[in-house]
Amino acid sequence: MNRRFAVLTLLGVVSCLTGLSLPCFAEDESPKKKLDRTKVLPDMTEGVIAEGSIIFNYVDAKRRRRLSLDVYRPENADGPSPAIVMYFGGGWQNGRPGLFAPLAQALAQRGYVCVVPEYRLSGEAPFPAAVHDAKAAVRWTRKFAKRFNIDPDRIACLGGSAGGHLSGFVAATSSLGTFEGEGEHRDVSSEVQAAIVMCGPMDLLDPAIVQKVEAAAKGPVGHAIIDFLQGHTPSSNEAIYREAAPITHVGAHAPPMLFIDGEFDRPGIRSAGFRAILDQHGIANEFLMLPDGPHPFWAQRQWFQPTVEAVDLFLKKQMKETTESGNTAPN
Repeated sequence: MNRRFAVLTLLGVVSCLTGLSLPCFAEDESPKKKLDRTKVLPDMTEGVIAEGSIIFNYVDAKRRRRLSLDVYRPENADGPSPAIVMYFGGGWQNGRPGLFAPLAQALAQRGYVCVVPEYRLSGEAPFPAAVHDAKAAVRWTRKFAKRFNIDPDRIACLGGSAGGHLSGFVAATSSLGTFEGEGEHRDVSSEVQAAIVMCGPMDLLDPAIVQKVEAAAKGPVGHAIIDFLQGHTPSSNEAIYREAAPITHVGAHAPPMLFIDGEFDRPGIRSAGFRAILDQHGIANEFLMLPDGPHPFWAQRQWFQPTVEAVDLFLKKQMKETTESGNTAPN
């Protein structure tokens, strides 16, 4: 045995047995962080008016398939409020508007009208159906702005995971008039003035995604992206992966955007190329990494309040209220 190692080992044992102030090798010198992973409940009802299951779109010629949304708005507002259209996650194949109820309530308490729509999942209708529905929800929000005390010139979108992809797509194609579908209120714009993307993929041809999807395609389960993109893999139809990627469409027309990732969820990688394009066009964009954050992070108490704070701060900065003269009103 190496003499130095033997001496150190003996000293460590003596220290542990006698209480001498020498380091014990069995001790962990860096205490583990205790993270609060408690699920946040939708119990933030004070000062919030909630209205559920409002029909906003019909997606078939016979108008039998209806899509609905939930609205959370401030009980007392001095004037028209900014709105956030929020897209839940679930791999484009699962999920429901209620998943975003806590976040919508918390943001409504800060003065936002939060609109949380359902959208067609890939088991019912693959891409681009979900995008069409996401844009229809923005059009509905602007169409009924007066009814819900919304400022139609201050509408943002937000989404997490697959919903983050939808939020990024709506922003990347904002004001272009594309991917609108055949839904309701086509005479109304689906433009958004800001967007928040939480761990949503912006480039579906990212090498890491391609490798994962191609490998999953060889197994019995497959991959959620394959189902979303009409059963195709990147090798069978690269064009649809390019078309469905927000990075393909982003340009000078895009609004200011905030990207939020958890530390343990490939932080920054999903949006790096997208943000570079925003930078090229001088479009305001920010990236926030939440320490120790998983996928998803916004539903757990440890990261819930930091998410609310980040969204509120960003939107207050990027969607300032304007006066009738067109000047920016003081916050």
